Amino acid sequence: MSAACAATETNEPDAGLVGALVSETLARLTLFAETGETTTIDLGGLPMSNRHRAALDDFLGRGEVSASIDVIGRTEVWETQFSGVWRVRHFGDGAIATDLIEIAACPKILCADRRDARLAARGMAEALELNPGIVETPHET
Repeated sequence: MSAACAATETNEPDAGLVGALVSETLARLTLFAETGETTTIDLGGLPMSNRHRAALDDFLGRGEVSASIDVIGRTEVWETQFSGVWRVRHFGDGAIATDLIEIAACPKILCADRRDARLAARGMAEALELNPGIVETPHET
């Protein structure tokens, strides 16, 4: 082995981990594209440094959609440059509490829960009763 190769291996310790994550993401994305099966890859149990996260995020990039959610802490969600691959990060006490890659049409956290929708429908019906003039009767033609 040449000295240049040895130096490269020493200076690039995250290439293996990030490469493995990208390969796993590609396999799961291919499965999603073929079958619709969704997957979540939890990065929390992996020995990831900030450098690993940065390298992974640099590779995945950012797409056109992002959201910030403030419920029991802050959550950041963004589509990567690869459609169907999402990054989801939950924060607690200013630090990353949960770090995920979701392979799906839409991340679970952005989908309305049916129980919440049921409560919202009741609330909207009550609001409509309090403001009956807001909905106009359709005009006859």
